[in-house]
Amino acid sequence: MKRRGFTLIELLVVIAIIAILAAILFPVFSRAREQARKSACLSNTKQIGTALMMYAQDWDEVLPTWHWPCWGHDDGGLAWWEQLAPYTKNWQVFECPSSLSPERTGVSICYPQRWGRPQNSHPLDYGYNERIMNPLNWCGRGNASTAKLAAIAAPAETVVIADGRHAVLGAAYDGATGISIWLSFTNPGPGWNDPSVLTCCPPVIHNLDEAIKRFSRHTGGSNLVFADGHAKWYSVPQLKFRFKGGTIRFCPNDIFGL
Repeated sequence: MKRRGFTLIELLVVIAIIAILAAILFPVFSRAREQARKSACLSNTKQIGTALMMYAQDWDEVLPTWHWPCWGHDDGGLAWWEQLAPYTKNWQVFECPSSLSPERTGVSICYPQRWGRPQNSHPLDYGYNERIMNPLNWCGRGNASTAKLAAIAAPAETVVIADGRHAVLGAAYDGATGISIWLSFTNPGPGWNDPSVLTCCPPVIHNLDEAIKRFSRHTGGSNLVFADGHAKWYSVPQLKFRFKGGTIRFCPNDIFGL
C-alpha cells in the first residue's frame, strides 16, 4: 500500500489553524499572568497595610511622616518604607511584580545606607500620599497634623499608600473627570506626556482608553492601602477624588471632612 503524505494545502491549513489558536490563546495567557501579578501586588499592599496599623499603634495613632531629601528638606529621619520595614521584615513587599516605571529606584539615590542594605538594592514601587507624609505646612496644617488617625474623618476611604511611579503620590487630577493621574497611571513609559493621550503638566487625560492601556499597572487599575489598613484594587474610572464625585479621599478637604 502506497503511503500518502500531506499536501502543501493541508500543511498550510494546519499552520493557519495553529496561528488562529495562538492569536486567541496568547492574550488569555497574558491576562492570566497579569491577574497573578495583580494578586501578588495586592498581597504586598495588604502586608503594608498591616504594617501601617502596627506602626500607628506603636506611635500613638500617628502615621509615618517624613521630609523628602530630594527636595532639600532632609531632617535625618527615616523614609516611610524604612519606618515600616521592621514590621514587614521583608523588603520584597515593596516591589510590585507588574511595575514598569522607570522611576522605581530613582528615589533611593537620595538616601544613605540604612537598615544594613546597600543603596538602590531594592526597588520601591509604591508611593505615599504627600498630603499625609510631609510635616511641612503645605496644606494649612502644621507639624504633621495630617498624619493623626484621630483627625481623619473616614479612614476606610482615605488613601495612604498605593501603586506609584515612585515614593510620593501627588494630588494632580484630570479636571474634566476628577480621575487621579498619580494613582491611575503608575507605569509611565514611551508616550508619557503625549498630548493625544495624557499630559501630566497640566494634568489632562486626552484619551482615557489609550491612557489606561499604555500606563495603568494592573488590568486597568491600581492597588490602594487605606488609613484603616485594608487594601483593595480600584479600576482607573474609580480612582476619582471625593470632592470631584468619587469615593476616595486623598486631599485635605476630603481627609478631614471639611
